[in-house]
Amino acid sequence: MSALPSHLELVQGVVLPKPVGADPVLDFLNTRSEWTGRGPARSEWLTSFETLVIWSGYVGLLSDAGVFRLIEQAAGRPTDAARRFEAALEFRADLYDVLTDTSATSSFDAVQRVIARAAGHRRLLPLPTLHGLAATWDLPEDLNLPLDQLALLSADLLTGPSRTHVRECPGDGCGWLFLDPRGRRRWCSMATCGNRAKVRAHAARTKADPAQ
Repeated sequence: MSALPSHLELVQGVVLPKPVGADPVLDFLNTRSEWTGRGPARSEWLTSFETLVIWSGYVGLLSDAGVFRLIEQAAGRPTDAARRFEAALEFRADLYDVLTDTSATSSFDAVQRVIARAAGHRRLLPLPTLHGLAATWDLPEDLNLPLDQLALLSADLLTGPSRTHVRECPGDGCGWLFLDPRGRRRWCSMATCGNRAKVRAHAARTKADPAQ
């Protein structure tokens, strides 16, 4: 088997893009190529509910055991799993619109509905401490879990200080998103879009001045 491009990695038999967004929500949006619309992508790395679950484990949202249990659940309820997967892809497209287009009010409404449903699935559980009880939020480990996790994390991103640091890669046909809190980052990855831009710039200079 030939080596994978530098921006991809083989995870449990599935090829996935390496995280470059500095936020799992942005890395979720970066699981397809060429964000030029809602049509088919040149490369789509989330192709089934199983790949979504494996990706969730890869970026640290699910434990290895949790990945295994959800894949087992999906195998027993394939129609429900397919429905949850399609909902996740719709959410991905709507959220991308929200983060890149100030006029995307209909997409914002769709994102808000998914976040509200996820919040309704959340449970407050007691957490014993030396001084009594504290509490922690918990989501049921069911087929809703991957999308629910991403929806609630998206709410944190949209309402938190990181929202102003979201940047879009200007690479040709890319559109991947990443956090740039210091204002110094231009590309999703220097190894991919950054390097391609350097090659194109060098070719343009050489064409303009053949003596180089």
